[in-house]
Amino acid sequence: MFVPLLVFTVAVVTAAAQTPASQPAGQRSELDRVNVVRGTDDIRVEMSSRGAVTPKLSALDSPARVVVDLPETVMATGRSHISVGSAGVKGVRIAMDGQNPPTTRIVVDLEKACAYELTPGPAGKLVLTLHVAPQTMAQTVAKTSPAGLNQPASPFAPRPIETKTAAGPKAALSPAPEVTPAGAPKDYVFIEPTYTPKNDLAKNDQPAEPAVRSQEAAARFADKTAAELLPVSFHSAQQSSTPTITPAVNLAAEQKAQAGQATAAVGPKYTGEPISVNLKDVDLKDFFRLIHEISGLNVVLDPNVKGTLTVVLDDVPWDQALDIVLKNNDLARELEGNVLRIATVETLRKEAEARRAQIDAEALAVDKVSVTRFLSYAKAKDVIITVKKFLSVRGDVVADDRTNAIVINDIPKVMPTIDRLLTQLDRKTQEVEIEARVVAATRSFARDIGTQLGFGWGNGTSAVGGNATAGTSPTTVNGLTPGYITTGSSTGGTGSGATIPLFSNLGSTSPSSGLTFVNASNNVRIDAILSMAESRGLLKVLSRPRIVTQNNIQAFVKQGVRVPIVTQAQLGGPPTVTYVDAFLRLTVTPQITSESTIFLNVDVENTTPNFGTEVQGNPELITQQATTQVLVTDGGTVVIGGVIQTQNSITVDQVPLLGNIPYLGNLFKHTVVNTSNQELIFFITPRIIQT
Repeated sequence: MFVPLLVFTVAVVTAAAQTPASQPAGQRSELDRVNVVRGTDDIRVEMSSRGAVTPKLSALDSPARVVVDLPETVMATGRSHISVGSAGVKGVRIAMDGQNPPTTRIVVDLEKACAYELTPGPAGKLVLTLHVAPQTMAQTVAKTSPAGLNQPASPFAPRPIETKTAAGPKAALSPAPEVTPAGAPKDYVFIEPTYTPKNDLAKNDQPAEPAVRSQEAAARFADKTAAELLPVSFHSAQQSSTPTITPAVNLAAEQKAQAGQATAAVGPKYTGEPISVNLKDVDLKDFFRLIHEISGLNVVLDPNVKGTLTVVLDDVPWDQALDIVLKNNDLARELEGNVLRIATVETLRKEAEARRAQIDAEALAVDKVSVTRFLSYAKAKDVIITVKKFLSVRGDVVADDRTNAIVINDIPKVMPTIDRLLTQLDRKTQEVEIEARVVAATRSFARDIGTQLGFGWGNGTSAVGGNATAGTSPTTVNGLTPGYITTGSSTGGTGSGATIPLFSNLGSTSPSSGLTFVNASNNVRIDAILSMAESRGLLKVLSRPRIVTQNNIQAFVKQGVRVPIVTQAQLGGPPTVTYVDAFLRLTVTPQITSESTIFLNVDVENTTPNFGTEVQGNPELITQQATTQVLVTDGGTVVIGGVIQTQNSITVDQVPLLGNIPYLGNLFKHTVVNTSNQELIFFITPRIIQT
C-alpha cells in the first residue's frame, strides 16, 4: 500500500547579518534548511547544512522534547517554527544563541516520549528519526481526507497514469513507487491539503480542522484581489529518477544580464509568498487544485483547460508562478469575489465579443426616451461636449441656451450614467479673490559740472587770447585800456564793459551754483568761471486693485492712458488719429488644487509713453512685461519683480590734450552724469472664498 508523504519546508534565506562579527563567516557552518517528512511509521526531521557540523543529541522531559545542538553553526533559515500537530509531534523550533562562536539548536516538541535516532544523510544532511506507532500514522492520514468523498487527501494524490503501449490500447500504471530508503519519493511529493494562516501558527501550535480552515480561507479572501491575496508558504520537491543536466555557465551569464536590467523593467508586482515547486508531467488540473489549497480561493476550470505541466521554480511568489503557468499554456484568469475562473484566452475572447454583441443588440432593440435636465452652475453648451462621450450609438443630445438645459434622447440604460455625470459636473464652482499691490518706483540722479576759461595778454604791439567763436567771458572789466583783444570796445582803446574771448567754453548747461575768478590789468587778464548743477528725484506710484473670479476663469485689471497717435495725411486726405493703450495690465487665472492651494497663471504688462523721444510728434512706448506660473497657498503672497529699467550715462566735453592732464585737466572739462532707475513690483495675494 502506498501512503502519501507529507512535506513541510522552511524556505532558506542566507542571513549574513545574523553571523557574529567577531568570527569570520568562512570558519562557521550554516544550517540552511529544515524539513519535516512524515512516513508510515516514523517522522523524520531532515537538516541540511553547509560545512562540517558536530551534532549533540539529547532528550528532555516535562514537556517531552528532543534537542539537537549544532555548535559553531549559524542559523540561515528564514523561519524559526514548523507546525506539525500530528503523530505525537507538536512542532519543530529553530533558534541560535548569541554566543561566540554561535550554536544553533533544533527542538522537536513531543506529546509524549518516543524512540529516536540521529543518522547522517547524503549531501551533508542530518536525519533525526522519531519512531511512532503505525496506527497513529494511519489515523492521521485518514483525518486529512474529507469524509464521504472518493478522492485523494491531497491535490497531488496518486492516481493511475494512462500511457499508450506499443500495441495501441491504454494501460493503467501504478500511481507511484514506494518511498526510497533515503526518504524521497521518485515521482510524487504530496502537500498536506490544509490551510493554516501564519497568525494562527503564532498563537497555537495545533492547526485547525480542514473544514474550519476552508471557511476561514474563504472569508479571508472574499474581498481581496489576486494581487492582495495572502498565501501560505509551502515547498513541493519532486525528484526524477533520471537526473537532468543544464548548461549552468550559460544560464548564470544570462541571469546576470537580466539582473542588470531588472531596475529598468516595469511589470506586475507580485506579493505572494515565495514557493519552490519541482513537478514533472503533472496534469494542469492538479496544479490548479494546488493553487486552491495555497490561496484559499475557489477555483473553477473551463472544460477546454487540459494538458500537462513540467516546471521547476525556487523561491517564486505563488501568484507569479500561477501567471507563468497560465501564460505558458495560453490560459487566462478572472477573479470574481473569492472565485478564480481559469479558461483559455480564446474562450474569454469569445465571451467578451458575445457580451459586446449582446449589449449592442439590446441597445438597438429597446425604444429611446427623451429627458430634459436643467443646469444651475454649468453652461449647457459646454456640458454637452462631455455628455456625448457617454451616449450609446443611437443617442443624441442638444443644448438650450435660453433655459440652460440639455435634452437627451437615448436608451433608458444610459440615463443613470448620464444623471450621475451631470450631478458631478453641475456643481458650484469655488471663487477666488485676488488682491494685487502694484509698486512703481523711479529714481533719478543728474550732475553737471563745467568750466569757462579766458585769458589775454598784450603789450600794444602783440596780443594773445581766446577766440570769440568759442564764446565770450560773462565777466566785464571797466576802466582799463588793455593791450589784449577784447570784445565790446575797439582794440587798444578805452571801452566800457569790455569782455575777452574765451579759451574754453565748457560751462554747465543749467547751472545752479558757480564761482568766478577775474584778474585783469592793461597787459594781462584771466577769467576762470566754475558752474555746477545736481538734481535727485524719487517717484513712487502705488496701486491696489482687487477682483473676484471663479475657479479657472481669467481675471483682468488694467489702468493707464490712451495715447493719441497722429498719422500724416496721405493722397490729399486729412490726417488721422488713432489711440494706443499705455496701460498697467494684470491678467491672472487661478486654479484651485485638491490640497486647497492655488495655481496662478500671471501675465503682467506695463506700457508707458516717453515724450522725451518722439517720431513725427508721436512719443515712443516703453513696455515692461512678465509672464509666470506659480503655486501659492491660500492667503499667501507671491512677489513678481524684476521688471527693472536702469539708465546710466556720462558725457564729457573737454579741451583736446589739456583735458587729459591728471587733476589739472578738470579745468578744461565739462562732465554730465545722468542715472535713472525704474522698478515695477507686484504683490499678488489670492484667497479662496468659501461660498
